[in-house]
Order: sequence, then structure tokens, then C-alpha cells
Amino acid sequence: MITSLKKLWDLFNKKERLQIFGLLLAVLAMAFAQVIGVASVMPFMDLVMNPEMVESNNLLNTLYNYFAFESINSFTIFIGIAMFLVIVLSNAISTFAIWLKMKFVWKNNHHLSMRLLKQYLAKPYAYFLVNNSSDLGKNVLQEIQTLTTQYLIQLLNLIIYGLVAIAIIVMLFFSNFTITIAAILLLGGGYGAIYYFTRKKMKKAGEKRLEANKFRYKTANEAFNSIKQIKVRSKEDVFLNRFAVHSLNNADYRAWYSIISQLPRYILEAVAFGGIVLLVLFLIVSGEEASQVVPIVSLFAFAGYRLMPALQRIFKAASSLNFNTAILDRIHEDIFETGKFASSAWPDKTPEALDFKDKIELKNLSFSYPNDKESVLKNVNLEISKDQEIGLAGATGAGKSTLVNVILGLLRPEEGKMLVDGVELTDDNIRNWQQNIGYVPQDIYLCDDTILSNIAFGVPEDQIDLKAVKKATKIANIDHFIENELEKGYQTIVGERGVRVSGGQRQRLGLARALYHDPEVLVLDEATSSLDNKTQKSVMEAINNIAKVKTMIIIAHRLSTVKDCDLIYMLEQGEIIDFGAYEELANSNVKFRKLANLSG
Repeated sequence: MITSLKKLWDLFNKKERLQIFGLLLAVLAMAFAQVIGVASVMPFMDLVMNPEMVESNNLLNTLYNYFAFESINSFTIFIGIAMFLVIVLSNAISTFAIWLKMKFVWKNNHHLSMRLLKQYLAKPYAYFLVNNSSDLGKNVLQEIQTLTTQYLIQLLNLIIYGLVAIAIIVMLFFSNFTITIAAILLLGGGYGAIYYFTRKKMKKAGEKRLEANKFRYKTANEAFNSIKQIKVRSKEDVFLNRFAVHSLNNADYRAWYSIISQLPRYILEAVAFGGIVLLVLFLIVSGEEASQVVPIVSLFAFAGYRLMPALQRIFKAASSLNFNTAILDRIHEDIFETGKFASSAWPDKTPEALDFKDKIELKNLSFSYPNDKESVLKNVNLEISKDQEIGLAGATGAGKSTLVNVILGLLRPEEGKMLVDGVELTDDNIRNWQQNIGYVPQDIYLCDDTILSNIAFGVPEDQIDLKAVKKATKIANIDHFIENELEKGYQTIVGERGVRVSGGQRQRLGLARALYHDPEVLVLDEATSSLDNKTQKSVMEAINNIAKVKTMIIIAHRLSTVKDCDLIYMLEQGEIIDFGAYEELANSNVKFRKLANLSG
């Protein structure tokens, strides 16, 4: 428990920790108010049952004389109203404390989800190659909410109602020590025993619930992403059944937790009611007069009315902390165990572009993916001069995309280095280098937004340069389609992942996006693979025109796209086995010639 509390404390900043102390002060006021509310019952009941005590009780006698009451009845009414107002004030203070608690919890739900998302975005690209995006999204959107509403809020409840219970019990001690001890042993012992025998199973159930929820999100995400294949192959039931397994497990673990956390209430409420009945019988059998029995019974009954919900909330809070420890561990790990690039991956402002006037060099560069023993790139050496157009060719799995990811600064080499104008790229300047790059992946991701916003990706709408957008769309040969065939032009919504445009149009929009910032280096991961021959020829002509003033790196899946490159590097199993111009390689390299023949 101490370790878990320390982890939770780590999640808060200095301001939030101060707010916690302020909240605790409000909780103390709430506990004090609850005690005053309970304690006010006994004097009133004493006065009702024994009006003559006005003469013997110093406090009541002073009040009676100070306000000059004409009769005991009017004084009794006054005390009754005062007791009522004290209870109302007590409830008002409690309401205010709960309002502060809920405001703190939901504010921190926002702050923690922002911190977690920021931390994920600051992770190196390699992190996303080994972590499922649906799991990360689940952590940001649901598990943070579970952490705040089922862990943080329950911890606060444990403190709040723990203090309330202690304050009421201390007050009862002064009233009747023996009865209070019996009540503690009966109620406290009951809750304590149930918690002791369920705590380990509760924690294990929480861990399994977290795992089941992970696969629940993963399955739903895969179903939506594969909807075309599911429809064509009529596999709806397969994914529905797969989801049902994890969803049912998640439901079972949550139901088990809910039952255990609520069960003691119904058992021990009956025990408490029976205890009150036994107390009345005990006092009567002991020969106590009604004037003495009623105030004591009223006090303990009203105290029980306040105490039982507090004890139930304490038990539920302790159970919830146990059940949701796995979530706290996961969130704490993801926020504090940052990736290598965390220090440079979150700049305060857009970095200035790194000077690039001469060449890019890769020297003795090797790379392997996490948990893979074999290197994907092996001792790669290549040189790209400024304004040169180069191609990367090779069979599937040769290492072309990995090499491009290294050049993009998404992956850091394990051995060797990359230099730009003789300056080695490091964690400190990789962002500066990336400002020079325009990248067109093979699979273009478009947001469910306007064409304008998708092309000026990441730029606030009021800061978008429309001239730059139109220039980019013209080069990408999609300006005519946008301006003449779409009713809303650049304000057209493309749909999730660009489902409302064709594959070829999607790739041309991706090319326009890469060109929007007028980059020094343009990297194309077979950016024309989904285009028809006529459109591909048109786009390649545009690309070749801008290649005269830009450095181009093209991954070739069809060698026709790299025919005009100044230099082509041939890769095989992560190594550069040959390089040269297209005709030179076609004549001298058998493997290149086979690839050229296959691509037509």
C-alpha cells in the first residue's frame, strides 16, 4: 500500500499536492461537523425526556436564562430548531467538501490523461512498433478515468470517511465506553474479516480485468480497421465471438468486485439494527429508566445512521484500491519510464531547420528492432548529395523502409552514424534535421477533417497558407479534382482515414501534404503505387521537375519510379550490394535486372 501511495503521489505536480492538503483541511472540517451534528442529538433528547434538567445542566440553564424563555416548552422548541440547523450546517459542510473532492478528481482526470498522452507522443518511434495503439488509446481514454474515479476518489473517500468514523467513535467513547467497544468489535471486526479474506483475490481480479479490457479494445479496433475484409468474407461472427470472450471476462471481474464491495453493507446493516434492539433490551433489563434509555439509544441510533455509511465507504474504498492497483502500476510505468528521445521529442516551439547545403552520409550504420537478434541493416554506407535524386531498390524485406526510417530520424542506429554536412545527428539535433524533410508514406493516413487541414497537417486553421496549399496540390496533380469536382473544394471533409476519396487521390493528397512546407528533402515510400499509369506518369513528371531543386529519396517497389534517379542503391538482407544509375545496374546486376523485368 505504501508503494502504491508513493506512485500516486508521483503523478501529481506541486500545485496539485497543495490542493490535496487544502482538500484534507476541508475533510477535517467535515469530520468535525459530522461529530457536532451527531452530538447535538443527545442534549435535545435529554431535554425532551427530562425537562427538569434545565435546572441541573449549566449550559442549558445559561441559555434558558440568557434568552429569557417563558416556558420549558418554548426552550425545547428552540433547542430542537438549533439541533436541526446544526445538522443542516453539518450537511452543508459535507456537501462542500465532497464538491471540492469531485472537482479535484475530475480536474486531475484531465491533467493525467494529458500527461499520459504527452508522454506517449514523446516516446521514440520504435516504442509504437512493439505497443498496440488500441491499448495506448484505452489507457488515455478509459484507464485514466478508472484511476481517478476508482482509485484516487476512493483513496480520498478512505481518508474522508476514515476521519468521520474516528471522530464519531471518539465522541461515542465519551458517552458510553463499553457499548462503543462492543460496536467496534462487531462492525469493525466484520468489515475487517471480509476484507482480509478477499484482498488477494480482489487484487488478482483487478489484474485480470485490466488484461481483459486490453484485448477487448484491441479486438474492437481490429474489427473496425478490417471492416472491408470482414464484410467481403462474412466474418462478422468471428470478430464478435472474439470480442465476446474478453468482454465477458471484463464483465465478470467487474461484477465480482462490485458484489464483494457491496455485500458487507447488507449483512452488517442487519447486524447493526439487531445491535440497537439488543441495546434497548439490555438497558431495560438493567433497570434503566426510559428518560435515561431513550437519549442513549437515540445517540447510538443516529451515530449508526452516520457511521454505517462511513464504514461501508471505507470498505468499498479499500477494496477498490486493491482491485485497481494494476491500473496505477501501469499508468505510473508509462508516465515515468520514458523513451530515449523524451528529452528532445517535445520541443517548446518548432525547431529551426538544420543547415543542409552539401550532403547526407551514412557511415557503417547497423540497426536491429527491439527483441530481434538479427540486424535489419548491416554496415550500411551511402552518400546523398544535395539536390540529388536517389532510389532504394530491393526485394521485400531487404531493409529499404527501415533505412528510410533511419534517414527520417525515426529510428536511431545501434552502430555507425548519420551526418548532414559533416554534423552527426544526435538526440539533440534530430528535430532540427526533420524540419528539412517532407515524407510520403505508402499508406497515407488522412484525418477526418477538411482537405485544407489534411494538407497543412498540424497547422492551426487560421494559420494555414492557402497559396502554399494550392501550390502543393498543383505539383501533386490533384488541384483540378479539388477545385472543379468537389462542391466544397478545399473545405471538403475526407472522412476517417480518407474513406471518401480514392486510393490514388489519397496518395496525391499525401504528396501535397509533404510539399506544403517546401522541404529541402523529399522522401517517397512508393508514393505512386496506387495510381493508374496515366496519373502516375503525370505525378512522376511533377516529381522529376521538383527533383531538380530538391533532394529526393525514393523507395522503389516498381523500378519504373526510379528510372530517372541519379543513383540507385540495391539492398539485400540489410546490406547495400550494388549501386549505380538505372541502365548501369540493369546491365551489370542480375538481381536488379530480374526486379526490373518483374516491374515491367
